Amino acid sequence: MLDITSQVNKGIMFIRLEGDLTKNNFYKVSEEINYLLYKQGILAYVFNLKEVEKVEFELIESIENKLTEIFLRCGSVAFCGISKKLEAKIGKRKSNLFYIKEEYEVFNYIKI
Repeated sequence: MLDITSQVNKGIMFIRLEGDLTKNNFYKVSEEINYLLYKQGILAYVFNLKEVEKVEFELIESIENKLTEIFLRCGSVAFCGISKKLEAKIGKRKSNLFYIKEEYEVFNYIKI
């Protein structure tokens, strides 16, 4: 089961995930992102995965595809609370992908 909560703070969308992130429930995250990106025009996101207990390996490609959509709309993304192993799988991007330990750190990287 996956719970998703979202909140806007200073123009940045914080999406907090809790539970298991699987191929079967990633569509919920994807729909939330699509609504915010295409309907609301949000261009900066923080995905907090501190409370995610499991991320299926097969999701990495889906996550990368969704990140590409955000980047193509000139958006920025920060991941909070992910393992170094998952960080390495997702990869690096010079100017619009950040890895942070706490949500508030995003304000050091992303300005709206």
